[in-house]
Amino acid sequence: MKKHAQEKQETSGKRDLAEDEDEPYQKDAFIFLTLATKKHIKDQNRLQPKKVQIPHPILGRGIRICLITADPQRQYKNLVVDDAFPEEVRNKIGRIIGLDKLRKKYKSFESKRQLMAEYDVFMADDRIITALPGVLGKVFYSSKGKRPLPVVLTAGAGRPGKLKDNLSQKKVEKVGAVGTPAGVAREIETALRSTLVNLSASANTSIKVGKATMTSQQLRENIEAVVSALTGRLIPQGWRNIRVMHIKGPATQALPIWLADELWTDEKQVLDEPWRPVIKDGESKSQKAKRKWEEWEEELLDEEELAERRANSKKSKRAKKEKLEKEASSISKENRKRLKQEALQSVQTPLLTG
Repeated sequence: MKKHAQEKQETSGKRDLAEDEDEPYQKDAFIFLTLATKKHIKDQNRLQPKKVQIPHPILGRGIRICLITADPQRQYKNLVVDDAFPEEVRNKIGRIIGLDKLRKKYKSFESKRQLMAEYDVFMADDRIITALPGVLGKVFYSSKGKRPLPVVLTAGAGRPGKLKDNLSQKKVEKVGAVGTPAGVAREIETALRSTLVNLSASANTSIKVGKATMTSQQLRENIEAVVSALTGRLIPQGWRNIRVMHIKGPATQALPIWLADELWTDEKQVLDEPWRPVIKDGESKSQKAKRKWEEWEEELLDEEELAERRANSKKSKRAKKEKLEKEASSISKENRKRLKQEALQSVQTPLLTG
């Protein structure tokens, strides 16, 4: 990937003005791990976006974060400006916006594109992460570039369900709605050292595992961390359900690094003969609809027309039956003659000459 970028620059003869002299390959490209499973993933809990912590972070320094929170947003703003909140993490947060305000202010396609261009990373409260695709739309979710990372904004406050006070469910949720400054800051730092695994309800998924500037050892450690999380807790049946793994760049061919020996997870799913539909007892839906239609038509006819229709129906059935019997008899004669000839040929023996 580095060689291709260098050759492209030399061929064009134009220098990238955004390139830094100290870091000649400033424009870094992502490297992905593509995964194909044997069975489609249907578990909704597994399909929710998950974070996987990797040894070598993909996100660089000097990034700007947009934090999307549950309503009301004011309590989260007060949390970030609190003196106990680490200043290093606070400087990275460029904006805090609530879900309701996000829904009202950014309705148009252009406004969403402008928001996406203003910030490097988007993070969202894990309690509203499943509502964001309908709010942000395909601007954020058509590619995996800036999909919001889920963070736990109740970190440090304890789990609301474990409170000893005898409160109603609404009060319990309200008590645990905001975490502590140290807990929330720790969650944000963990998200910055993680990659997002967003499994789709299909058999194919791609995950960012590194950048082109990383060494092969760093990429290997990141891939091992992601694969361990996939096989351990994210993919149903683990290795048994994984068919193939590739690594690739944005515009490179996929390099296979693992291929399953078996193409199925359960031998019961493999058929010994072609599939045939199950024959159920009684009428099918089409037969039942046809019978009801005929009964409704007969109700509209008078007695003479009904008798004539039934007589014609009997004649047609009788003629059809006679035709089938005639065809069967003619076919049986031909078969009988053919079988007789084959039998005579099978018993003939060559003459012996001595």
